[in-house]
Amino acid sequence: MPGAGERILVLDDESSILEVLGELLSEVSFEHTLTTSAVEALGLLESENFALLITDLKMPEMHGIEVVKRAKAHDPDLAVIVVTAMMEVTNAVDAMRSGADDYILKPFNLNEIALSVEKALERRRLVIENRRYQTELETRVHEATADLQRSNQELRETKEYLESLLDSSVDAILTSDRKGKVTFLNEGAIQMFGYAQDEVVGGSVVKLFAGDEEEIRYLRRMLLSDKPLQNYETEFIHKNGEKIDINMSISTVKDAGGKILSVFAICKDITEQKRLESELKEMSIKDSLSGLYNQRYFYDRLETELERAVRQGRPLSLLMIDVDDFKPYNDTFGHLEGDDVLSAIGHVVLESTREHVDIGFRYGGDEFTVILPEAGEAQALRIAERIRTTFEEKHFDVLTLSIGLISYANGGSLKAFIRSADAMMYEAKKAGGNRVRIYNVKSGADTQAGADTAEEQSEAAR
Repeated sequence: MPGAGERILVLDDESSILEVLGELLSEVSFEHTLTTSAVEALGLLESENFALLITDLKMPEMHGIEVVKRAKAHDPDLAVIVVTAMMEVTNAVDAMRSGADDYILKPFNLNEIALSVEKALERRRLVIENRRYQTELETRVHEATADLQRSNQELRETKEYLESLLDSSVDAILTSDRKGKVTFLNEGAIQMFGYAQDEVVGGSVVKLFAGDEEEIRYLRRMLLSDKPLQNYETEFIHKNGEKIDINMSISTVKDAGGKILSVFAICKDITEQKRLESELKEMSIKDSLSGLYNQRYFYDRLETELERAVRQGRPLSLLMIDVDDFKPYNDTFGHLEGDDVLSAIGHVVLESTREHVDIGFRYGGDEFTVILPEAGEAQALRIAERIRTTFEEKHFDVLTLSIGLISYANGGSLKAFIRSADAMMYEAKKAGGNRVRIYNVKSGADTQAGADTAEEQSEAAR
């Protein structure tokens, strides 16, 4: 149900979309304002109170991501839903990083929009209520602990009241004395960490931290220096041994002389949030068709591996791969069959390389590349041959692979390294394809593994 005063602002440069969304919001009794102007929308957000912004991304006046950033800067509590026809993963990642609560693709389902609106507004209510609740909670705790001079009866009643209040929180709340001995766990902490009260209370707080004593010493230094410890991210250890990602706020209770009496911590489980962030990052660097990494990540990773090879004096090789006669095949059998070929190459690269060591990439179009850390020329040739022959055995009509190979020698630049592997790949294609050409670092020329035939080349590789 709509909350009192929860107004919605809808921004889209298409009047037809605004009309549909306006009718939907009217049907569910949401007070709303519609506009096609990003500038007008930002002005309304500054001069009036809105609970939710629904915005498109690609608009003539201003990109939707910029609108979201400015809107959230003005009102951090503003709920935001992005509705767009732009399907790139990077747009979704940017929108969520800018503060969007949901990302919906056009054409959309009206029920989906309605549900997203309800969830976004509910999330906003919970955030505001939780902040108010936490402020009230901390205030009450400090007020209660400031009355330590009261009689034992008053102290006991206050303690019982506080424990009841703390147990009502879904977050983990724990307290410890100034030496790090746990004095209290609420019900949220018991559920989050899997320990019973008597398994933790009275023992060292170190038991809960993945960082052990070293992290506790760091936290103690921060608390003694009066530096704020809000939104501190760390890892706790569940009773079953699994690690839990935690966002933690820590404060101290001091006596009149400024001496720390106890430490009060509120912990939020952000494991799922971290998992989603990791998935989004993985999506942003992966090629969905081949299952390999994309070209943008290739340059970053190759630079890292090149620096490591130079620093540690370890071997490093690079393969550049191109599909022979791919365009005629694509023109003859169609793009769907062509996509099957590219997907198959991704599988071939993954099954022919060393797991958790070699890294495959779709370089662009029908070109692929593989970084081979800890692989000298001989080992790299064996891997290249395995890729070439494995793909040939797939029997995609007359399609074969031309592969250029280079092993790094100290002194070469990253661009020269890539350029040399690329040149060898084209030499392999000019020589008839279905073969591996190796760059001769000493002469600066190319050599071919074995003789001119793929069969002789394979024998040489073995």
